[in-house]
Amino acid sequence: MNRGDIVLIKYPFTDYSSEAVRPALVISSDAHSATNPDAIFIYISSVIENPRPPDIVIGRNHPEFSRSGLKKDSVIKCDKIATLSKALATRRLGEAGPEIMGLINTKLSEILGLA
Repeated sequence: MNRGDIVLIKYPFTDYSSEAVRPALVISSDAHSATNPDAIFIYISSVIENPRPPDIVIGRNHPEFSRSGLKKDSVIKCDKIATLSKALATRRLGEAGPEIMGLINTKLSEILGLA
């Protein structure tokens, strides 16, 4: 599992009341993922109405959409971050391209105050 991979994974609701299998983007480094049973993920949703500032909308018209493996226009929820067991991932869908990962890096820096 590598940084930028998009996988299907059992992702918890923010109140931990339940979980659902959803696409998610791996944001932990390759070195971290290689040495740990867990990885760090960002939630992806196909509900794109009213995107918020931390969100990145990726539509079918985006030049990197085809490599994502996503079936619908989607939103990457950059503030929905979770450390989860890699064993919860059921399969790899695709990957985020360099443009999308650049946007992710910028959003994460803003959200975490690293900028």
